[in-house]
Amino acid sequence: MAVPPGGPMEICFSFDTTGSMSSSINAVKENVQELILRLQTDIPGLRIAVFAHGDYCDKNSSYVTKHIDFSTDLKELCNWVKNVESTGGGDSDECYELVLHEVQSLSWTPRSQRALVMIGDANPHGVNYPDNKLRLDWEVELDKLAAMSVRVYGVQCGGSGDERTKNFYQTLANKTAGRRVELEQFSNLFDFIMAICYREQGAEFLDLYEQEVRARDARMGLHKDVHALFGALREGEEEPSTSSSTTEKPKSRTLPFKPALKKKPSLTKAPSITKLKKNSSLIHKVKKTIAKKKPSSAVDRKKAKLLAISCQKINNLRKLKRENVPDTNFSLNKIQWSPWELVISPTKPENDSLWSERYRGRKGFRKTSVCGGKTFPAAVYEFSVRKLSDPKRFVTYCKLSSGFTKTRCWESRLLSHSDVRSQVNKIVALGYSVYVRRCLLNDSNKDTVRKSLLRYDYAWKRVTNVRDSKRDISVA
Repeated sequence: MAVPPGGPMEICFSFDTTGSMSSSINAVKENVQELILRLQTDIPGLRIAVFAHGDYCDKNSSYVTKHIDFSTDLKELCNWVKNVESTGGGDSDECYELVLHEVQSLSWTPRSQRALVMIGDANPHGVNYPDNKLRLDWEVELDKLAAMSVRVYGVQCGGSGDERTKNFYQTLANKTAGRRVELEQFSNLFDFIMAICYREQGAEFLDLYEQEVRARDARMGLHKDVHALFGALREGEEEPSTSSSTTEKPKSRTLPFKPALKKKPSLTKAPSITKLKKNSSLIHKVKKTIAKKKPSSAVDRKKAKLLAISCQKINNLRKLKRENVPDTNFSLNKIQWSPWELVISPTKPENDSLWSERYRGRKGFRKTSVCGGKTFPAAVYEFSVRKLSDPKRFVTYCKLSSGFTKTRCWESRLLSHSDVRSQVNKIVALGYSVYVRRCLLNDSNKDTVRKSLLRYDYAWKRVTNVRDSKRDISVA
């Protein structure tokens, strides 16, 4: 994929690291490599800069501001973010005006698409604040950024705050054609950053990411932060109200009505034979009549509607390409998966006793057993490919297995289809290795697993009514 003709996309992220806001950048540290890697894969030529700031009073104890200029170097960006320290802060306001000023001096590329994501929970200092030695006016600095065509996204953390705080973040957005969004839970910050970047890339990218997140959280429902986020980022739509419940109501998994209460049988009076016959015939009609019974209230009718929608969504939504969905956003990520295990390699690994040549002259070597040889339980297996020198992983195939004994070759059992074998041979010839992981199936999770897998398009599997064979992916 080539860089867009209008120039590269350049996004600067600014984190307030004072007090409770220090948790914001800590929430990113855990997944920073996956976040940047995915963004760079989906947005060609993306350049990222990161600011961290305390307040003027932190000058002698830690830092006031520090930053890494625009870069495409994954390792450099990850190391910088992971090594950022927290700051103390002083009064209630923070030096946002200084950040708005210093961001202007970054190495912006001429004619690039520009954005600043400012993450904080307080207000900027005024012009007459004693430590504001440069007498910076945040609105003047914001106007300069707008003149530079920098779109600003104000991520207001910790709830709605007072009117002055809300006005600050709203003005950041209004003056630069950005958006103001509210974040209460720092655990949702990953989705906020991804969604904002995809909005900059285009509406279609944002729509696809929203589908992915909704599929991931289908069972529990979206947190209200994320639900409001997608509404606020859509062009021409007002930010939805977030004053109701903590999450979207999850899809109902119960009957859409309450069964009618029946009169308790008498413990002293002998039952009538005629009534017994009637009751026995009713038992056989329960399944038919229960489906025909109408919901008895508006609440029940709403539950019935939600139930019908949840069953239909799987078939109506566009399938998500599994190789584009990170494990953290996979809808089954809450289920216990085994670690990714190297099972096919273009060269023989050092531990010779666990490896052998692949059958029938196929290129590469395979591990003699997978999952410690314990393949008898029913499980779903996922396969991915990657180069040892590249952290990017492409999940390409899944296989539901009822279980098999270790005397059977795992490769012939799990990768038996001719299309799959040809893809494995092709990828090994290109120097890529094959990995596998699995989750065990049981009565409590098997229906959920099968339903969730329908949401994804695995490149090495056929898709009903879409294609009859494999789909090529670019691993360049």
